[in-house]
Amino acid sequence: MENETEALDPEVYADETSTDDSSGDDEVILNPVEGLQPAVEIDEQRDQPGENAEPEQPRVPPLILVDPPHLPSPPRNSRRNQGEEQEVISLETPSPPKKRKRLSAAADKSLKKSPEGKPIVVDDEDDGMTCPICLDSWEMSGEHRLVSLRCGHLFGESCIRRWLNESHRQSSVKVCPQCKTKATFRDIRHLYAKRIQMLDTDIREQLEAERRRTHTLTTELATAKLANTLTTEKLILLQKDYERLKELVRAGGGRGAFGGDASGQKSIQQLATYRLYMEKNFEITRDPGCRVLLYSAKHSMLVASQKSAQNLFPGYGVRFIDPPTFKPLQFLHTSALLIRDIAFSDSQHLLTVASRELKIKIFDIRTRLCSSMFTAHDKMLWSCALDRNEREHFLYGGDLRGGVYIYDLRFPENILCEFQAEVNLSPVIHIAPVQPNKIFTSGGFLVCQLTALTFYEYAAASDTAVPTRLNVEGPFLSMQYDAVQDTVLISARSNPNFPQSRFILGRMDKIDGTPVLKVKATIYGSKATPVMTRPTQLAVEDNTLVVGYLQDSKQLMMHDVRREERVQTMPVNEVIYDICPVATQAGSYLAALTDNKCRVYKVNSSMR
Repeated sequence: MENETEALDPEVYADETSTDDSSGDDEVILNPVEGLQPAVEIDEQRDQPGENAEPEQPRVPPLILVDPPHLPSPPRNSRRNQGEEQEVISLETPSPPKKRKRLSAAADKSLKKSPEGKPIVVDDEDDGMTCPICLDSWEMSGEHRLVSLRCGHLFGESCIRRWLNESHRQSSVKVCPQCKTKATFRDIRHLYAKRIQMLDTDIREQLEAERRRTHTLTTELATAKLANTLTTEKLILLQKDYERLKELVRAGGGRGAFGGDASGQKSIQQLATYRLYMEKNFEITRDPGCRVLLYSAKHSMLVASQKSAQNLFPGYGVRFIDPPTFKPLQFLHTSALLIRDIAFSDSQHLLTVASRELKIKIFDIRTRLCSSMFTAHDKMLWSCALDRNEREHFLYGGDLRGGVYIYDLRFPENILCEFQAEVNLSPVIHIAPVQPNKIFTSGGFLVCQLTALTFYEYAAASDTAVPTRLNVEGPFLSMQYDAVQDTVLISARSNPNFPQSRFILGRMDKIDGTPVLKVKATIYGSKATPVMTRPTQLAVEDNTLVVGYLQDSKQLMMHDVRREERVQTMPVNEVIYDICPVATQAGSYLAALTDNKCRVYKVNSSMR
């Protein structure tokens, strides 16, 4: 039997036949996994009955066994545990040859007693638990504990140390037995795992990438449909104008054909012309640091952020200004850092302030005291907003990394809901609540980051918001939402696609259930925009005026949206950071905030 076995593979079995202390029982030799063709033979010669011989079993015809993918590890009486002499390790192959396993006598008897003579296939439960050198299970402690090399391959500690020694003896270089990477004893790292299993995250990442791609394609499709709708509407208007011109020619001329349009709006010839006139220019503080200007028609109050002029209370705060007379009133200290955003509550006497600190502060405008503070995981908060009507208790906050948080004013210690940005991690510079309307029945809120504009739509009968990135290209400087006109004014910096800055006026709409921004007008401004400034929109009768600051020419510009032309420019020596419309009983005004002053302009109208 030994001669036949050595004939199969003398190189592998040279060591087996010389060291095995077998009692002479029949042996079943399984071929290694690499070779699936050679068959396994069962010696038909039976041992002579001896002192401990068992009763002779019926002879079983020779069996041909198909090698399983892997076999369970041999019993614990391995040569390593028996203290046998170290074998010579061959370095000619990338890994040590796998040794054929011998079934025990009990397993051999079970095969012989099988009525059909079929081998018993055992599931490979030791995958990831055996050492590739000795094919024995590694241990959690002891000399054969689980270790790894710098290349990442796993071995039993005693086996890999023996391998490195033999490798250095034969070739003067210590290498990994699997990848032949140079290794030393210092590269051996102890691992604490019984079974090594790897989780394949490729499918999850592919699904996430496909989800983002699908969302992007859906937005692009909605944008293309919006462009098609606008083109169709423009074509319809041109056709109507053509029909009117035909009627005018047939009637022999006259203005009767242009008395008005089907929408009920006044014609361009009937629109009034508006101009700005300097009314007042007063100093708020001597120290520069004014950035935000906000007017509340509900409370008839104008506030401007400024640097504190008192040495006992350094930092920043807000200055209250009386709208009818435009006289500075009390100063309210709010924070130690520069103020980034201010918001009023229409239904409550509250004022919120965000100033790059870790907290958004709420002040009572009647007592001038801080009533509550809101935090967001120790992140700097750049923007804030207060909702209206049904969600009047909702406070929105935006952080430095694109995160948005929703709070309930009645429970300041908890975050009601939060949204973390996945792709665009730029700061949130402004948040604007959008009230429910015919298109968005549950409302939502707009979030403007430096590099993205997103609309969060509330789902029906719940406070869950679904985000959708809108079809506007940044980077952005500011965003303003007019709740009366339901229009959005966005200021965008110049970029490679648009060499000039843009003032984009639009309205929220839906196409195939996807929110989009329907652009009504795009106004081009200066080429250089080094400073973050905020324009404003002013609603006048059937028209809208957009007023902004041109940084390269240092001018204040007013654009007529219906006429699609710039109607006025005024030189300004100082940078205007924020512009705010103010409506009083005496008329309409525009307040413009510079570094330490407030410029007030009267809005006058006249018919051409």
